[in-house]
Amino acid sequence: MAITKMRWYPYSVPFRHPFTTAHGTLTMREGAIVEVFVEGNGSGIGEIAPMPEFGGETLDAALTILPSIAAHLSGRTLIEALNYVSIQQEAGELPAGVACGLEIALLDALGKQEGCSISTLLATNAAKTVVAANAVIGAQPVEAAARQAREAVAAGFRCLKLKIGHGLYEEIERVAAVRKAVGPEIHLRLDGNEGWSFEQARTILAACEPFAIQYVEQPLRVYDLSGMYRLRQEVSIPIAADEAVYNLESARRVLDWQAADVLIVKPQLVGGLRVGQRIVYEAAKYDVPCVVTSMIETGVGLLGALHLAAALPYITLECGFATLPLLADNLICEPCSLQHGILVVPQQPGLGVTLDRTALAKYRRTIQ
Repeated sequence: MAITKMRWYPYSVPFRHPFTTAHGTLTMREGAIVEVFVEGNGSGIGEIAPMPEFGGETLDAALTILPSIAAHLSGRTLIEALNYVSIQQEAGELPAGVACGLEIALLDALGKQEGCSISTLLATNAAKTVVAANAVIGAQPVEAAARQAREAVAAGFRCLKLKIGHGLYEEIERVAAVRKAVGPEIHLRLDGNEGWSFEQARTILAACEPFAIQYVEQPLRVYDLSGMYRLRQEVSIPIAADEAVYNLESARRVLDWQAADVLIVKPQLVGGLRVGQRIVYEAAKYDVPCVVTSMIETGVGLLGALHLAAALPYITLECGFATLPLLADNLICEPCSLQHGILVVPQQPGLGVTLDRTALAKYRRTIQ
């Protein structure tokens, strides 16, 4: 089946409450749903949802290249289109978010054509049917963070990720309060979002060693791989590379530098599901585990990342998929089944979800 046309629908969905990290406070999530149509009235949907804080890519810049991409994909088969997207992405001609959104849409259409889920398309063996997720707690005052942590555990989460701000002793106090609130058995992660100097990171992490931290994400700036390596030698808390993993080559650099104990793989940031898959397999050669994480996309993008995690046997740690409740709407018709910290992977063909066009119209964003 050949591709007949492409459409894209920019959106702007508000957060239910302002969400604060070391990068700043978010009140709105912007992106675009992209739809690829094939002969016979079939179609597939994907999501382009860059964040300027991660790599500098903007939505407006991403959207300007879509008319040209649509012209290049018209008349190609889905496999030909997937190969074209990969070639363009590897050559640096496609922004990561655009490549990711197009790939998800093409895989969604291909899964429907083949009668199987995206995770089945990607898997070499049987794909998982469920994936464990961590809850996310924003960088907020001590009492609020502890309260949210207790609520997450009461809802069944066994792993929490605490966003860290720019402070020092108040950050240590927040970590201590959250650990006390949830007890010793819950996995607790920290996320620095590049917010610390080396000395701050060493001081905070050394003080947090008694709190059984599973790992800390990106405590230092993206480019400071030597600092990440040194930090691994000086504190016992494992170090995870997050923003430093923005494509396959960057992941290889992190691994070569021995700069991280864990890699965080965000499909929107690295350029798609199949690039994410290659990163996970590369990391496995170094015995470095990976965690697949959303970038607070709507349901379309998050389900794409969920299918990636389900397809990979090396993904055994909790993944960052409990982010849909942060948004006012997820833009999909089906409820995303998250129970007791476990996400059910849709088994229907493709993504396994349908676009909520009424919600999309409500949150439609005007292109500048």
